[in-house]
Amino acid sequence: MRPRMAGTVRLSMIVTGGLLVLSGCGLGTPSSAPAISTAASLPPSSAPSSEVPASAVVEPSPSASSGPTASDSGQPPSEPPASGSDQPLPSSSSAASVCSGAKDTPDFYASFAGSVSFPVYCAVLPAGWSLVSGTYRLANGGHIQINFRRKSDNATFELDEGSFCGDSSGCVPAGTAAGSGPFGDLTGDLVQTATGYALVVAKAEKPSWLAIGNGLDQAAFLALTGALHAVN
Repeated sequence: MRPRMAGTVRLSMIVTGGLLVLSGCGLGTPSSAPAISTAASLPPSSAPSSEVPASAVVEPSPSASSGPTASDSGQPPSEPPASGSDQPLPSSSSAASVCSGAKDTPDFYASFAGSVSFPVYCAVLPAGWSLVSGTYRLANGGHIQINFRRKSDNATFELDEGSFCGDSSGCVPAGTAAGSGPFGDLTGDLVQTATGYALVVAKAEKPSWLAIGNGLDQAAFLALTGALHAVN
């Protein structure tokens, strides 16, 4: 592998089961879903996604029995293209090419969206936001989660989509009902929380869609949820 240079993202992948784990602020490039449950994840980092190298490790999925190991692509790339900024960077002509994050974020979204039966939405964020973490899992109907932070004031924006909550709360933060708002081309129930806002569509159902913003006023939060882009 070549040494990491500023403004680049490196990717390495080890296959040991059905769980795909990506570390750093860049997202890996799973090209197709394996027969067994798959997940991808990124640990938190305060640095912009373009400044932190990425690695990928495949581990056994808790929902899959032990057996032959597999990766998403079978032969993952050892050195993906570099991410040049925290703005959306298209890696393909797919509908996910506008998704904010690292250069490989569109392929991360496209892989998940192509493996589930419900609509998947990605964030299209203005300048100043950086990717913090992202995971997806195909088990139990599928769940994708992604988190962003705005460096100027540490405001955060999180998306959860799919079968991620089975209780009556819908895993929505406690707060006060504040009307409704857009989740891409969907409409959800808006909740004012102690630290910001949350918006939920199909609360407690499988699938459901949830956006959580901390440190954002209502107008700023709804601007982000209204800009969510349908990947599939």
